[in-house]
Amino acid sequence: MHDVAMFTPGPTHIPLAMRMASISRLTHHRSPEFTKLHDRIHSGLQSLFATGGRILMLPASGTGAMEAVVANVVEPDDTVLVLAAGKYGRRWAELCRTYRADVRLHEVPDGATFDAAAVERALRDARPRHLFLTHCETSTGAVHDVRTLAALGREYGATVVADTMTSIAVEPFHMDDWGVDFAVTASHKGLMSPPGAAFVAVGDQAWERVRPAQGYSYWNFHILRASALESTVPNTPPTTTLFAVGAALDAIEAEGLTQVWERHARSAAVCRAGVGALGLELFPRSAPSNALTAVRLPERVRTDGLVEELHHRFGFRVAGGQGGLKGRIVRVGHIGAVTPLQLMPVLTALEMLLLERGLDRRPGTASAAMAGELWDGLAPGRAA
Repeated sequence: MHDVAMFTPGPTHIPLAMRMASISRLTHHRSPEFTKLHDRIHSGLQSLFATGGRILMLPASGTGAMEAVVANVVEPDDTVLVLAAGKYGRRWAELCRTYRADVRLHEVPDGATFDAAAVERALRDARPRHLFLTHCETSTGAVHDVRTLAALGREYGATVVADTMTSIAVEPFHMDDWGVDFAVTASHKGLMSPPGAAFVAVGDQAWERVRPAQGYSYWNFHILRASALESTVPNTPPTTTLFAVGAALDAIEAEGLTQVWERHARSAAVCRAGVGALGLELFPRSAPSNALTAVRLPERVRTDGLVEELHHRFGFRVAGGQGGLKGRIVRVGHIGAVTPLQLMPVLTALEMLLLERGLDRRPGTASAAMAGELWDGLAPGRAA
């Protein structure tokens, strides 16, 4: 029996400090201790989002945070433009349709990125009230140019809403400087904590786009904001998860956010070196994310059961493809506490399974390439 090592793009590995924080402390959410925890998380997330706006805390998954924004911003028959290049971009469209918006979908093939001129034409044609986009498309491993896309949206007067689920504390993100009005993330990715807590960052000017309060709702931003101003939440929160998030923010602050971004970039480069040495292709056509490496599986090699065998034989949990990409790609996550050195045995195990299935490579090819990339990328005295 193996201890499972998590190399998925979410949930991610939970370091010991976060696990201990989540199990060693429990408090009531109307206590001074929770007030202190709330304020620590609020200020820490403001730094990660790079915003002076309010952070709303939700007992929910990441999709709950997405729906909360839609429920508070979209009026029936509002014209919205959704930029979709994968499953999670399309989820914005599904949520907006549920709330009876007039959805205009600007879609590119999974793994592709957006052409700014084409997006501008879509904005000019639709004249949307809201623009929904995704920073890192977790289903494909592509990262999108939110800065450029948000600027285009603002030129046309649209509210800009960004899914930053897999990019916060992974990729550079500057909410206020880039003109993003709402951004969402969750506890179980770059925040290295158990699932169960989600967060919505609301820009100071974005409150003008929030619908007027219409009675009680679990997602009501006015109620959430009133509680947040008193350093609390309106409903029972996932307190143990929030203690882990507080510990994660301490760890990120101690390492330095820029250094965290750089470590993720090094991990991605090392992982891609191993993939390339095996003759495999990255799935994203351009702009691969530093959060995960999505690998196109070779058609000539039998890959059925690959993800589960990697788990059962070697104790590594990676992710397969979703929807139409099921059986076509493998996604290796390097989010949170993962270091470049920790990725080497994962790619070595994947290489062994592919060799058994007919891949024509010398054993040890991936690890040799990864070691070379790691050595080339290390500055003197810097640990892997």
